[in-house]
Amino acid sequence: MTADARDRDQGVGAGPFDGIDPTLTIFALANGMDLDKKGGVRRLEWYRDGHDRGILLTSASDGTVSVTAQAWKRGDDASLRRTPVREHVPPDELAGSLTSLLERGLEAANGL
Repeated sequence: MTADARDRDQGVGAGPFDGIDPTLTIFALANGMDLDKKGGVRRLEWYRDGHDRGILLTSASDGTVSVTAQAWKRGDDASLRRTPVREHVPPDELAGSLTSLLERGLEAANGL
């Protein structure tokens, strides 16, 4: 990661994502996805078969992270479909299982 990229990401409020943001970025780039970073939420997004799709990672106040697969039609909020991939992943497990969780999320989102 370049110094410019690090500077740009500072102040995003990474918190529980500090250690995994680089892995999320690499996974997104390798799979043709965008990575949206907002405070305690990360979402990898892509478009396939007429739907926007995403893998949503949300952090809880206890430091755990939940991973959810999503699909929706652009501009139609009522079309949002989602399925949990894994909920309440402890921080000490997250880094070791992240790639597997993302792969499961990708498969689940493409299946919605």
